[in-house]
Amino acid sequence: MKKYYFAAVLAAMLITVGGIIEEAECQHRIGGGIHYLRTLGDIKDHSEWDSDAIGYMLSYQYVFGSIRLEGDLEWVPDFGGSDKTLFQPQAWLLLGRMIYLSAGIGGSYLDGDWFDNPFYGLRAGVNLTLIGVNFDGFTSYQFQSATAFEEIDESDLDALTFGVIVRVEF
Repeated sequence: MKKYYFAAVLAAMLITVGGIIEEAECQHRIGGGIHYLRTLGDIKDHSEWDSDAIGYMLSYQYVFGSIRLEGDLEWVPDFGGSDKTLFQPQAWLLLGRMIYLSAGIGGSYLDGDWFDNPFYGLRAGVNLTLIGVNFDGFTSYQFQSATAFEEIDESDLDALTFGVIVRVEF
């Protein structure tokens, strides 16, 4: 019985979202930005860890009404003061137009290896479009627990982030 109830709810949600997408004007946006990460997890207490990092982002958004799907690729040189480069592909679902809330997931690739766990994120931001140029300023909290370095077995890599991305429609 639960299986049929779940299927009915899922079908109703897909029909509703399908209707929203059909009525909405769809747009594609591409751009880049800068991202500041501040580590808040337990790894910050490790003596050799640098809690501050700056990342650079490439971003793609698919916009339909007040719903946006976003894919980003972030590049963080010198992650944690390690002289190693971190790459983080990530996906976000954003709800809202000018002011929005978002949830996302991403992976982390450092020094030839993927982290053993993905990160999950919650994000809030302000989105403005002026003369065809989109400005997106946001803050997020990323939850991640993964083995990052050989000398640290298990790491709490939670981070508070602030970012700005500029995109153009195509």
